[in-house]
Amino acid sequence: MKAKPFAAPTTRASSSPIPQIALGALGVLLVAAAPRRRPSGTLIRLAGLALIGVAASPTIERRIRRVGARRRTLALRESINIERPIADVFAFFKDFENFPKVIGALRSVTDYEDGRSHWAAYSPAGRVIEWDAVVTKYVPNSVIGWESVTHAVESVGLARFTAVSPTRTSVALNVTYHPAQTTLSDALRALVSPPFAVRLRRDLEHVRFYLESFPPRLVEEPEGAEPGVESSPLPAVAQ
Repeated sequence: MKAKPFAAPTTRASSSPIPQIALGALGVLLVAAAPRRRPSGTLIRLAGLALIGVAASPTIERRIRRVGARRRTLALRESINIERPIADVFAFFKDFENFPKVIGALRSVTDYEDGRSHWAAYSPAGRVIEWDAVVTKYVPNSVIGWESVTHAVESVGLARFTAVSPTRTSVALNVTYHPAQTTLSDALRALVSPPFAVRLRRDLEHVRFYLESFPPRLVEEPEGAEPGVESSPLPAVAQ
């Protein structure tokens, strides 16, 4: 009887996109970290681009873009306490043009002062995304709500204000953000950057620092103002 020829065991290729995603992320890191004015920098950048190319087959690209889009999507509920009178805190938030001063991803906001505004933000890869928004709720010293009205971004925001004391305000934020398109470059950058929610929480600390850098000052209460609530002008904040 003849012996059967030995057949090497076959292994099934893994369908997991993790290795390819890791290659793409590593490629982005190499390109970003390559020295600009050294011969070795060119080689490092070429190696990074090669890794990105290996990862960017059509199927893998779709998977990378889906994972990157999830990291760019935001659904945030957060509360912060600010040592400022409620009138000062509300005055800051009601003027959307103040937001780019403390939120790093925002390039600019144009507030038309009629309930409409135009927003521009940076994508992870540095593209500029623009959209329009409208105010949906507005109660002075109590609540501000807004939402996008264009297709580039789906975003809804709601901020509620509570006077904890005459000089301290609690702000409860509920913000969602979902860009309509995520390019491969955006996705790869998002994979090697902190999630948007983490960065926005840091930005909220910037809001606290910004507002608390101006000491509150008792001023004469205008007629009809809520008794016992301190308010003072903020030199760098448009009222």
